[in-house]
Amino acid sequence: MEPVFTLQWPEFVVAQRLQSLLPRKDGYSVLVPLSRQEKGIDLAVLHRKSGGASTTTTIQVKASRTYLHAPPKRKDTVQFRFNTWFNRFDVPDRADYVILFGMYAPDLGKTTKVSANWYKDCSLIFTRAEMRQFMADCKTVSGIPDRMFGFGFNDMSRIILNRGDMNRSGKEFSDHLLEHRITEMMK
Repeated sequence: MEPVFTLQWPEFVVAQRLQSLLPRKDGYSVLVPLSRQEKGIDLAVLHRKSGGASTTTTIQVKASRTYLHAPPKRKDTVQFRFNTWFNRFDVPDRADYVILFGMYAPDLGKTTKVSANWYKDCSLIFTRAEMRQFMADCKTVSGIPDRMFGFGFNDMSRIILNRGDMNRSGKEFSDHLLEHRITEMMK
C-alpha cells in the first residue's frame, strides 16, 4: 500500500497565496505538516534571514463556503451577495495566526465549464490574540456566546461581521484581508 498525502482545498489555496505574497527570493518557504495529527497547525511559513537564522510562523486555516439567502422580507434589511458561516472554535495555542477562508463563485449565473482558479475567496487573517478576543466577543443579541459567526460581503472592498456581534453594529473587517496584512506577518 502506498501512502497518500492529501491537503484540504482551503489550505492549498492559502498556501498558494502565501507563496505568491511571500516570495522565495526573499527567503520565505511555505511548509505543510505531513501529519494530520499536528493539532492547531495547518501551514507554517519559514523565513530564512541573512546570516543563517530563520523564524517560523504557524497558521491555522478555518474554512467556510459562502451561502446565498432568500430575498429579505423588509426593504430596509441589509443583504449581502455572499455570506460565510463559521462554527465557533477554540483558538489553538500553537497557531501564531488564524486565517478564516470563505470560497465563493463570483458569477452565479455562469453555466459553462470553469477552471479551479475561477473561484474566488475571502481570506481574513487574525493574530492568535486577535482571534481569542474575537471569540470572546462573539455573542448573541442576548449576550450568551454564539455558537456560530459569519461575514457578509458583495466584493472585497467591504467585509462585514453579520453574525456573532451582540450589538449588530456591522463591524467592518476589510482591513483583515490577507493581502492587507501580509506585511505585518512578514515582521
